[in-house]
Amino acid sequence: MSRQTVVAGAVALLTAAGVGAWWLSGHLPSPAAEDLSAVPGDALVTFARIQTEMNRAAAGRPAGPADPAADPLEALGQALREFLAGNTVKASRLLDDIDAEIDSRVPTDEQVAADPMLADKEEWLVSYFELLPEPPSGKGVKADTFVFVRLAETLRKIDAVLLADLLPTLKGYDLVARRSSPDASVFDGLVLRLPCRLAASHRALLEEAARVLGPFAGPLTDCPAPKGREADFVLLERIARDPTTALTGAVEVEAVTPRDLRTRLMTAAAKGSLGDIDTALKAGADPQRADARGRTALHYLLANPAVSAADRPQAIRLLY
Repeated sequence: MSRQTVVAGAVALLTAAGVGAWWLSGHLPSPAAEDLSAVPGDALVTFARIQTEMNRAAAGRPAGPADPAADPLEALGQALREFLAGNTVKASRLLDDIDAEIDSRVPTDEQVAADPMLADKEEWLVSYFELLPEPPSGKGVKADTFVFVRLAETLRKIDAVLLADLLPTLKGYDLVARRSSPDASVFDGLVLRLPCRLAASHRALLEEAARVLGPFAGPLTDCPAPKGREADFVLLERIARDPTTALTGAVEVEAVTPRDLRTRLMTAAAKGSLGDIDTALKAGADPQRADARGRTALHYLLANPAVSAADRPQAIRLLY
């Protein structure tokens, strides 16, 4: 699959303006839409698969079935799983393999000489990677701190590599701020995020990762925090520990409709009732499944007025 084909498909997925909108009155996505098999060269699918596996790891769910077509970058989910199990050595080795894979995707000088069209990609990625700070190391630094910060940094390397394959043009896109200029892009804000649950179990490490990475951290978790409070770790911990209380009241969230890589459960959460959500879950839907924007059914639920105030706590419990 050519890069042009991937880019065209990605843009079409993310910019479609409601054509064929899915409404619950007999128009739920077909079961085939639930499939998230790896598609070599499709960076959006890789993004969703990585986010999903991290979510499953944090929720204590087993890993998905092995897929021979999986992108090697997807090992990040297993690295997080090993870290959470206390296996920092195994996690570090997996991160070594991922770093090697990332390096292999940065055009070399020889490749640029053979294909000058790769020059922008090389400069774009290399300049960004050189700015990333090194994880803390040396005497007194605990292994879990080193590996966790390194894992958070690897998030930013991976989504930078995926963006390099997705963006129609690299010019004008600020990789630190993750936004384009002068016009907005459908790829603005596209970042991998650590699962919200870690704000309860590993808040101190999240704060350390945010401190070390500084402006490169971006939103580190997928906790549905109000805009501007993505780094309010007191709030994030509150959401992670008691989402039914923290998210039951008025929550400032962007009202969006599931489109790319959506599932039956996401559609139910965005537009349906508690009964619709429960039906989708009983049919085997995975609440940890992420779409190509990194959103899960929970994120779509929060902007759904069809779920009553009385039913909202139960819906949140089912989807968290």
